[in-house]
Amino acid sequence: MEMKEVKLDIFELGYLLDACLRGSHLRSGTIGRFVDEWYDILTPTERMQLFEWTIRLTYDERWNSKEENYNPHFEPDNRCCGEDIMFVHRYHPYNQYKVTIEVDGKEESYDAFLLNGRYYINTRQFIAPEDAKNIRHNPNPDWQDFMHPGVDYDRNIIEKYSDLIQ
Repeated sequence: MEMKEVKLDIFELGYLLDACLRGSHLRSGTIGRFVDEWYDILTPTERMQLFEWTIRLTYDERWNSKEENYNPHFEPDNRCCGEDIMFVHRYHPYNQYKVTIEVDGKEESYDAFLLNGRYYINTRQFIAPEDAKNIRHNPNPDWQDFMHPGVDYDRNIIEKYSDLIQ
C-alpha cells in the first residue's frame, strides 16, 4: 500500500504535538519524530512557536490561574517515556550548539542540543564533549523577541530534568 503525504501547517503540528504530549506512552514515538525527523524541516520561528506553545499550553494546566507570580513551566510526564524531555531540550531556542568532530580526517559539523553533558544530534545519537573538536553555543538569535510574558525560559528548564534521561 502506497503511503500518501500529509501536509500540516504549524498550527496543526502544534495540535498533534499537544495531543501526543497529553496522551499515553504509545504516542511517544511521534514526539520523537518531532526531534529526529521534523526539527530540520521547520523554520527557526516555527521551532520557537512549538516550544513556546508546549511550555505555555501543554505543560501548564494553570496558565489562566489567578495565582500571583505564577510562571508556566515544564514538568516531565512519565507517559511520554522521556521523549518530552528530549523535545524540550531539542526545541529550546537557547540550547542550540554547533559541534564539530573529525571523521576519517575530515571535519563534520552537526547542529546539536545539550542534555546530560552530551551533545545530542537526535534522540539516539550524541557526541561526547571529549570527542568534539569544536563546540560553539548557537542560540536562535531571535529567541528573546519571541518570549511570551510569564513563561519560565530560564536555563533551569533545560538543566532541571537532564538527569532523567540516561
